[in-house]
Amino acid sequence: MKHLFALAAACVTASAVFAAVPSSPVTSEAVHLQVLEHQWTQAAATGDRSMLNDLLDDKFFEVLPNGVHRSKRDLLAAAALPPGGSQVLEDVRVQVLGDLAVVTGINRYTPAQGFKPVEYRFADVFMKREDGWRVVGARMRRKESGSI
Repeated sequence: MKHLFALAAACVTASAVFAAVPSSPVTSEAVHLQVLEHQWTQAAATGDRSMLNDLLDDKFFEVLPNGVHRSKRDLLAAAALPPGGSQVLEDVRVQVLGDLAVVTGINRYTPAQGFKPVEYRFADVFMKREDGWRVVGARMRRKESGSI
């Protein structure tokens, strides 16, 4: 429960930060975090468990649009997308706050061939560890349902 509250607080903070700051300066760390975000999306889509294991913190948890919570273990056990499925990130923004970073954007998710894409707003929280940046929390909502 403490972790859920921490993620919710980080997401609210992220929303407030991005509402108050029209654009953040592009730094090498921000670019690196954008690359990690795209690697995470690709690894989840293809079922690359090794990459997911490296990117996700052991205490990682995610809140899905339907309120379901998933852990690192859940993501490592999840199946790859079927043929024709895809995830494309748009409007990705990074705010680095010391050893904490928040990445927001839109994930255009197509579950399989023949399905219409669904757009989700996301806010992901990264923590800088001794061995690099790790995703510690994530929250998604359908785009049309408003902000995170």
